[in-house]
This record gives sequence, C-alpha cells and structure tokens, in this order.
Amino acid sequence: MLRLKKAAHPRTELKQHDNQDTRVTVDNQDSKKERGKGDRFKRLREVVEAFVIRQVLLDIWENRLEYWERACDKAVQLLEVLTS
Repeated sequence: MLRLKKAAHPRTELKQHDNQDTRVTVDNQDSKKERGKGDRFKRLREVVEAFVIRQVLLDIWENRLEYWERACDKAVQLLEVLTS
C-alpha cells in the first residue's frame, strides 16, 4: 500500500539565484543638481495649497453656525422656487 502513494514533494522548487545580475552601478553625481527649478516651484505650490485649504477649513469651523444658517436659507429658497 505504501508503494502506491506518491512521495511527498515540497510545494516550491528550490532554485539557485544569480546575484551578479542584480548589481547596481551608482554614479557620483549629486542628485540635487539633477532636480530642476520646477521641483522647487511644485513643492512651494503644494505647501501654499495645503496652507490655503487649512485656513479655509479653520474659517468654516469657526463660523460654522453662519454657514449653516446660510445653507438653510438657500435650501428654503430653493424649495420655495420648486414648489411654486
């Protein structure tokens, strides 16, 4: 009966890896020199956008009751227009 059963084999095959192909050559150039002025302006723009968004959210949070009343007034006006 034991002869009829297949011998257990590992689920993954063991393969030898060739590490010589994975070597990376590094140039001695400075990476900051490769970046252009566009990256600096892009980063500045992102910082300004984040600041403006934060300021708008803070303003909305501080004056949330005023904005809520305005939104309710506009909703009432819209419903009046739709029902008339």
